[in-house]
Amino acid sequence: MKKFSNFNFKVKRVNEQENVLRPKYVETTPLDTNASVERTDVAKFISKLFEAREMAHVFHLMVNGEMGSHAVHTALGEFYEGLIGFIDELTEVYQGQYGLIEEYDVIDTSSAKERQYIQYFEGLVNSIKENKSAFSSDDTHIHNLIDEIIALTYRLLYKLKFNK
Repeated sequence: MKKFSNFNFKVKRVNEQENVLRPKYVETTPLDTNASVERTDVAKFISKLFEAREMAHVFHLMVNGEMGSHAVHTALGEFYEGLIGFIDELTEVYQGQYGLIEEYDVIDTSSAKERQYIQYFEGLVNSIKENKSAFSSDDTHIHNLIDEIIALTYRLLYKLKFNK
C-alpha cells in the first residue's frame, strides 16, 4: 500500500477544471413542421400556470381578517407552494423530451385587486382542460402531470368554497 505522501497529485485551480455541470446543449431537429406552433402553445400553457402561481400568492397576501380568512389564507398558500413543484416537473419533463422552451409570457398580477379568487381558479381549471391539447396525446406522462395540477386546483376550490 502506498503512503499518502507518495501519491502524485496534479493540482488544478477551480477555474481550470472541466465544466462538468454545464453539458453542451445539442439542438435536435423537430420531427414535424408544427413544432414551433406547438412550442408556442406549450409556452403559453406553462406561462398560464406561472400566472396562476403568482395570482395565488397575491390573493394569499391580500386575505384580510374576515370570518374564514385564515382557512382561505392557508389554502392559497398550500396551492401556490404545491403548484410550483408541478410546474417545474412538467417543464423539465417536456424540455427533456422536446428541448428548451424560451417564449414565456410576461406575468401581470395587477388585476388581482378586482378579481374574485374562486372565479379566477374556476377559470384556470377550465383553461387547463381546454388547452392541454398543446401536448401530444401520446405523452401520457405529461398529461398525468397536468391531471395532478387539475386535481390540486379542484382541491383548492373545495377548500375555498367549503372550509371556513
